[in-house]
Amino acid sequence: MPDKPRAKPQSRAALLRQYLLVGGGLGLYFGLFFRPLREPNFVLAMALALLATAVFTIPTLLKKDRPTLSAWGKTAVTTFIKFVLILALLEVRHYVYDIGGKWLVAVFTTALGAAGGWWLAQSDINKKPTK
Repeated sequence: MPDKPRAKPQSRAALLRQYLLVGGGLGLYFGLFFRPLREPNFVLAMALALLATAVFTIPTLLKKDRPTLSAWGKTAVTTFIKFVLILALLEVRHYVYDIGGKWLVAVFTTALGAAGGWWLAQSDINKKPTK
């Protein structure tokens, strides 16, 4: 049986372009289909960020090779900050909608999605390949 040809590793530019397009596309989706049905609630965003952080980080404590408490704490704090930032910016859509309507929200969320894609791409680009 012939071996499957291995995929070539993506270049830095191709990886960055992929992340930017996916992030911008997700942002555009969140902007085009946004309808303000309630008042913005930043307390809810913080509570959801705390819940999401717990869901993402607590399972690592249940593994055999669990991280040290200080390493876990650092991961939990940075994860919480990322979730709060994302959810707070989603709440800001209400104010953007009041300023410029649906199209400004679409532009705002597309730009934020592309920026988030760039941010995520930086961590993947800077990773050293494992053998």
